[in-house]
Amino acid sequence: MREDRTENPGIVKERFDENSKMYDFSERTLEGRLHRELEWEGIIKGLLPEDKGVKILDAGGGTGRLTLPLAQMGYPVTLCDLSSGMLAVASKKVQSEGLGDKVEIKEVDISSMPFSDESFGLVLCMHGAFCNADSNKAAKELTRVLKKGGLIIVDTLSRYWAATNVLKDNPEMSLGLLKSEKNYSYDVHGDWQRVFSPEEFQGIFAQNGLKNIKVYGSHYQVPDLLPKEVLDKPDWDKSFISQLGQVLLGLSKIPSVTGMARELILVGEKK
Repeated sequence: MREDRTENPGIVKERFDENSKMYDFSERTLEGRLHRELEWEGIIKGLLPEDKGVKILDAGGGTGRLTLPLAQMGYPVTLCDLSSGMLAVASKKVQSEGLGDKVEIKEVDISSMPFSDESFGLVLCMHGAFCNADSNKAAKELTRVLKKGGLIIVDTLSRYWAATNVLKDNPEMSLGLLKSEKNYSYDVHGDWQRVFSPEEFQGIFAQNGLKNIKVYGSHYQVPDLLPKEVLDKPDWDKSFISQLGQVLLGLSKIPSVTGMARELILVGEKK
């Protein structure tokens, strides 16, 4: 744990360039499937604009996990990311799916974006891009480029999950995360990432003009409680995934357990 100090963007870029070689593997795990079931089926899909002409920003969108289904639905999407390696993977996907006319790809740091004010009707920033960036600058930029009346959907790591996750090996860090009123970064497998309580997460976006803010808890690590033979299966039937997804979606909406989720998902509207 340390007082909030974000890593040099060059270091973050280098790390994700390397990760791009195997980044999409997680989509084939049970955890990955359930993560998608919760974020896409449970939250994002129901908040998409009815007008398919609305421009969408997939900020820090990596290999295009969200960009591709959005473009396939007919939305014009701008995918930006700090990592050229991630974007190279995304570009190959876009071309193989014949979606080049729907997707614009740009190498951009989400803390300093070249887009004009109010350029997008929906802004997404998922899969950890926010907690790897300068969070104050990123929150300001993400709201700046959003049109009035539009929605932002963004995720980050939970402070309270981090505190319990580190308790076994480092009680001092765990206690610091719980007691401190300062914002801290947390060492996740050697990567320093920003962590938030639900209140801190709401606050940083409320300061930048978002209203009607809701924070959900992404408890997709719950399936770790399942038997090993279930976790290790090569595939799972749709009804099983759907049932587990409904459990996770139910948990995500209960305020009393939101902060204990691994990730927090914020939805806010720009007034």
